[in-house]
Amino acid sequence: MSTVDTQPVIAPLDLAAERAEVGSALGEAVQRVVASGQYVLGPEVASFEQEFARLHGCAHGVGMASGTDALVLGLLALGVKAGDHVLTTPFSFFATAGAIAWIGAVPRFCDVEADSALLDCNAVEAALTDKVTCILPVHLYGQLADMKRLRAIADERKLGLLEDGAQAHMAVRDGIHCGELGDAGTFSFYPTKNLGAIGEGGIVLCQDEDVAQNLRQLRDHGSPGKYVHTRVGTNSRLHAIQAAALNVKLPHLAGWNDRRREVAGRYDEAFASSASVRPLTSVDAKGHVYHQYTVRVQDRERVQKRCMEQGVATGVHYPQPIHLQEAAAEWGYTAGDFPNAEALANEVLCLPVHPFLKDGDVQRVIETLLRVS
Repeated sequence: MSTVDTQPVIAPLDLAAERAEVGSALGEAVQRVVASGQYVLGPEVASFEQEFARLHGCAHGVGMASGTDALVLGLLALGVKAGDHVLTTPFSFFATAGAIAWIGAVPRFCDVEADSALLDCNAVEAALTDKVTCILPVHLYGQLADMKRLRAIADERKLGLLEDGAQAHMAVRDGIHCGELGDAGTFSFYPTKNLGAIGEGGIVLCQDEDVAQNLRQLRDHGSPGKYVHTRVGTNSRLHAIQAAALNVKLPHLAGWNDRRREVAGRYDEAFASSASVRPLTSVDAKGHVYHQYTVRVQDRERVQKRCMEQGVATGVHYPQPIHLQEAAAEWGYTAGDFPNAEALANEVLCLPVHPFLKDGDVQRVIETLLRVS
């Protein structure tokens, strides 16, 4: 009898275990919103905006309907216009570049660091032109890009700096929180994130009151007051039920991130001497929140298939860099333009690292991957 027949599959996500940990509070929060009749914005949203911003060292939080909307409206609030060039990474989820293109701006890619998969600041400096108005780093897998250096580059050239923190809730690097140094920082609360809603949701954090006011108007049809519209915006208001769910989960986030770090530490130790399993570098392990624990392996499809046969489910984030997607063809890139991103796309494998893994599960993942790689 195989391992899969006798033991449950170890999955990359366990929402049932998360629901069990938060208990009845989640259902009670939803019922509270239903009873209130305040379904869009309102006190649940305001409370979440304030606390999430505080935890990230930011003055303001503006809730959005999704993480993608947070990116789009964040760019607009920073003054990015159609025709502007925005420097970003080719190795991320498509939404990062897609948001740039959605407002008529042009994504201009810079390669990533081979060991961390984070945006390479040297490549950013080399890509600067007079058309560039903003830099958009992605804090991939739960660790921050070098925000101190990116802030210095942006300040020197008077560029906007928008952080994509969709995978980096409460992440820290060099004492700086995700969202703290950028002109604004965006987050997604898609259910798979470290802090997930019970549907879609997002937020933009910032320090500047004018940016916050711009965001509040942009998410509400450009309206500073009822039936008054000073610009064209959209409808991207965070729903109260999502905020209520997030308010229930938020006090658990630090502990959940600690458990992710604990699991990641065991993986680091186990794979340190392996020639076939190469973990990505953690530039600040104490501040990394490990939305994904990512290794590089050769012959990934075979390794992934054999892991699954033995009851360990893994993920690939991401199997094709953005610049090689069909939708990116008009941006003028081709294979070979960003060798680090392309190599990573061929080799990365993401292991289960969620906070509800048992110690025995972690050991099974380690033993399985070392055996099949």
